[in-house]
Amino acid sequence: MIAFRCGRCAQPVQASESQTGRAVKCQRCGHLNICPPPTVTFKAAPPPPEPAVQGSGGGVSLRTIGIGAAVTLFAGTIWMAWTQFDTPREAVASAASPAETLQQELLRQSIDKPGDPALDAMYQEINAKHFSGGLPSLHVMWEPGLARVGPLSGEGFTLEGMFGHRGKKAVILLNPELRDDQAALTRALCHEAVHAYLSVTDDPGPEHGPAFQAVLKRLSNENAFEGIVSSDEERASLRAWLDEESKRLDEETKDMDSLGKQLEQERAEIDRATADLDAGGRPSEAKLALINKLRDAYNEKATDANTRTAQDRADLEHFNQEVARYNLMLVYPDGFDQHQRLSPKNTPANPGGQ
Repeated sequence: MIAFRCGRCAQPVQASESQTGRAVKCQRCGHLNICPPPTVTFKAAPPPPEPAVQGSGGGVSLRTIGIGAAVTLFAGTIWMAWTQFDTPREAVASAASPAETLQQELLRQSIDKPGDPALDAMYQEINAKHFSGGLPSLHVMWEPGLARVGPLSGEGFTLEGMFGHRGKKAVILLNPELRDDQAALTRALCHEAVHAYLSVTDDPGPEHGPAFQAVLKRLSNENAFEGIVSSDEERASLRAWLDEESKRLDEETKDMDSLGKQLEQERAEIDRATADLDAGGRPSEAKLALINKLRDAYNEKATDANTRTAQDRADLEHFNQEVARYNLMLVYPDGFDQHQRLSPKNTPANPGGQ
């Protein structure tokens, strides 16, 4: 049996040795943790000290952040918490999972390479604006190999970023998939910058524990990245409303589709009756009255349908705004719930009334 601490709530988690390198859910908070190798010893983490910039220690350390595959109706991400380890290279080679072994190899290959100028500049800007120059000196670079880490872990996610150091040398690796999403790139780099900061403060807490969240919360308050500070209760309340409103909107769409077909049929009947009148010469007053009655009833239904459609569009716009707000809650403070990310709904079609 392997015992380690949850990367979110710091509570003990137990797993079998066969789960090494795979995702294990915390029974307390539901967070997905990557199970460390058996050689990692579980220790109770003392309260984190006040941050103080110090020199980084020796050994090998990895901090990672990932994004997950789409699930059923909602596309989103899973940011995994990988256990930090500082063990001799021989022990790591013999005990690490394939995913961890690949991370170690990517770190070894990258540690002495020059960084990407644009990414290095972003890191230095974060350092100057939010850490008063207190971040360790390191390079930031794109690393396509991060895409291979997720499949090796046996879970459907793609690693988005990684901080690691070997002795006093450190590096941040970012997945090239972030190139076209500036907001996600900034969040990932801020995330890894916090790991880099804590690596020189000798913080003993869990990887994404109170010390990590406190620093990232400060960055969020300083608008370093896009995210919304929220409590678990606020997220749960908004999610419950979104789930119920999503069901209501889906039912409304079905009703409006049915109403649209009904209006099309009624309009076709009126058109046929009008055509028959035109072909049959002068119609009787009774027939004219009947057609006018049908037309008036149709126009009333069509007007009501168009009013209802306008309200549906307003409700849908509000729903999508709340989806966006909820998703920004998920990326704060560390993205642990990214697999619950919601997708906006499409605008419904006009039911065809006029």
